Amino acid sequence: MPDKPRSSTMGVGKSGNYSFGRTKAFPRNNVVAQFIGLFVVPLSLILVFLTPHALFGKTLLEFSGKENPAKDTSLYEFIFTLSENNNSIVLNLNSNLKQGRLTVWFGGGGYEVIGNYIGENSFEYKNLIFGPLNNREPINVKITTENAIGDWHIIFTELSRSKNLISIFIAGILVIIISMFFIIKWKKLTGVSLKWIFLGGGVWLAGVVLKFLFAFAFNDPVLQGIKSILGQTNYLSIGSIYIGLLTGVFEIGITLVFALFIKGMYENYKRGIAIGIGAGTIEALLIGLSQISGVIYIMSGQTGSSTAMAAIAQSAVTTPLLWLISPVERIIAILCHTSSRALVLFAVAKKKYIYFWAGFLIMTAIDIIAGYFHIAGLVNKINMWWIELALLPFALISIPIIKWCIKNWTE
Repeated sequence: MPDKPRSSTMGVGKSGNYSFGRTKAFPRNNVVAQFIGLFVVPLSLILVFLTPHALFGKTLLEFSGKENPAKDTSLYEFIFTLSENNNSIVLNLNSNLKQGRLTVWFGGGGYEVIGNYIGENSFEYKNLIFGPLNNREPINVKITTENAIGDWHIIFTELSRSKNLISIFIAGILVIIISMFFIIKWKKLTGVSLKWIFLGGGVWLAGVVLKFLFAFAFNDPVLQGIKSILGQTNYLSIGSIYIGLLTGVFEIGITLVFALFIKGMYENYKRGIAIGIGAGTIEALLIGLSQISGVIYIMSGQTGSSTAMAAIAQSAVTTPLLWLISPVERIIAILCHTSSRALVLFAVAKKKYIYFWAGFLIMTAIDIIAGYFHIAGLVNKINMWWIELALLPFALISIPIIKWCIKNWTE
């Protein structure tokens, strides 16, 4: 008698010194406190209003069975209909049988057979997604047990296509609002010219382009070389360090290069912080816009849109409040972009380059963590809040770093 369950399912699833004009003076001591306070309150109100609308899973069927020796065979039949067309269903099945066989067959929703899962003794299927399915035809579920002793539990959940798309659209809008809030508030608080924020965005873009070109040419051979020489375990750690160093070298390194050629970048804290805010917010704006355009692309039904929708669905079943991931991640990223670049520019202003290495370390460490989750193939397979939790300490330490830079910068 086999120990592992078997299944059959449908397929779904440059040079010189330059200086720009001065900015007007501003009392430094309260900048960070005002900045954070004015940001947290309105965002919190947004979250309080939207969070009740973020739960998109509807339980279609939940049942627990308990088998005993008195019955050789048991049959359970259920029927349900999806609330919307093109929605998907998610199966979670847990068997704690001490002996015997459990079979779960289900069909309908536009398919003769959606899935047929057969397992013996103890086994589990978790977050299996099927769809899209239609709501014109009901879905039938037949569960049979043979010579079984023990208990089992099954849940079918409906995953709303439209609500998941709305959640991604809302996330994109929130990311744009957060980005604009950082830009507008820093300008209002300090009177700094927007050109420094845009310059920060340009410095970030230059670094990212150089990093992309390098990665395109060398990532595969380097990572494969690490894997073949050091093995899988060391590949994950050394490969992650390599990914992180790319960010440190190109994004932070390019900030230093620009600062050495454009003196005005580090003339005062207002500009220095603006450079960092520009780097973080321009990146965030592009991400927010890409999320919105992604929703439009999926709704168009073009080739590849179903694959994109499947990726969203997979994220939705593993990550609660998925629509909040991008906004939270961008807040973390903007704070880290700001603190790391402020340290680099402060280092140039004070000619104490140990601060450059501190900024270098922040961004490198962040992408070491992010790089690990990517090369380990864990993205969309685990709850993404664990990734944000791993990155959160860098955002928390960035706040006092920014405040320290403001206090110690020479006007």
